[in-house]
Amino acid sequence: MYNGALLYPWWIWAEVQRDFMKQYETMVLLDAMLSDDVIASEVQSFADKITAAGEILRRDDWGKRKLAYEIKHKTHGYYVIFYYKAEASVVAELENIFKLDENVLRWITLVDYPMSEIVYDKNLSQTEDVTPIDAEEGDAE
Repeated sequence: MYNGALLYPWWIWAEVQRDFMKQYETMVLLDAMLSDDVIASEVQSFADKITAAGEILRRDDWGKRKLAYEIKHKTHGYYVIFYYKAEASVVAELENIFKLDENVLRWITLVDYPMSEIVYDKNLSQTEDVTPIDAEEGDAE
């Protein structure tokens, strides 16, 4: 399949490719029995990997919570959610890191719903509801 890369010089093709970045949401569940310093360094390494080739729009640290069921004989986990804009290759790299990292219990990556024009405000509290733009006035409730 022809991707159009031969139509542009490499320095322009890089700019064209930035337009193809999608918004993703990745939730990572870390082992809560780790020290706070280790958890902070793990989360920072994930953030650094995203910002190397993308842009973090928002990060939610849910903190330590009790799991509904045991995962790898662990009863508590530390939840972090990253909302970011990147190419698919960044997501693939992140998931490879998650597979090899013993401290990561679970993860899930979703592509943000393309019909919603949600602007991630860093000051947005977690209790506020965000309604997609395609919802009718009566459907959102």
